[in-house]
Amino acid sequence: MKVWYGFSKLTKKVVRKKELAIFFENSNSGDPIKKQAWIERRIVIIHERSQTKEESLDGIGCNREFVKYGYFIDEKPFYGDIDRVLWTNSEADKNNVSEHERNIIYNKLRKAYFNCYDIEEKQDVQLKLDLF
Repeated sequence: MKVWYGFSKLTKKVVRKKELAIFFENSNSGDPIKKQAWIERRIVIIHERSQTKEESLDGIGCNREFVKYGYFIDEKPFYGDIDRVLWTNSEADKNNVSEHERNIIYNKLRKAYFNCYDIEEKQDVQLKLDLF
């Protein structure tokens, strides 16, 4: 079973908020191509990984094909801070995903965020004031 990480596709009427979306697959039944197409209609897929054994046990007995977890980027408590959103997601994954893979996911998502929503990356500039 798989996990997909990505950003929601914005539409004029339904999806208006920027969101980091994570979809977990609950069963192996069904056509994998149709599942992939269903996910691609909702999010821009940035990273895909296989679920760990512990994660896949959570899906047993569910009556839904997918479980979605999402973080609205411009809402409380993130206020548009993508680094804080990605850190929160990384902390949520720390029990099931290795640190190396979490860093890969973090970097991929951070890089893709600015491209998906046409946002310019803010440069950290230290202003220097010389008084003497």
